[in-house]
Amino acid sequence: MGFSERLEEIIEERGISKYKIAKAIDISASTIGNYIKGKTRPDPTKLSVLSKLLGVSKSWLQTGEGPKYLLEEPEIAYQQTPVGLNEKLVIERLLNLLDKQHECIREKDMQITQLIRKIPDVPSQN
Repeated sequence: MGFSERLEEIIEERGISKYKIAKAIDISASTIGNYIKGKTRPDPTKLSVLSKLLGVSKSWLQTGEGPKYLLEEPEIAYQQTPVGLNEKLVIERLLNLLDKQHECIREKDMQITQLIRKIPDVPSQN
């Protein structure tokens, strides 16, 4: 099992979204996706922050060696940070906006595809 599989395993185990992880360590959700797909790996600083956030040892996350969890009971660092009701509402609204934006982009993409299909083929002038 490589880094990307271990990362995916612990993210699923923790039940945390890529958006939450990305926000917590100040990177994009697509970067987290690239880590999971094995396209890229985090630099040492991001790896350290990521392992602490997920409550696993840096060496386990990086190599699969050593103890998996940092703490005896697997607690998650992001859960130890109190989040107020207003912050939860803001996060919820932002996630809803992201979903709406994604849907709008998908609709526009479909409209563009339909318009492209209506463009007649222009014969080449050889």
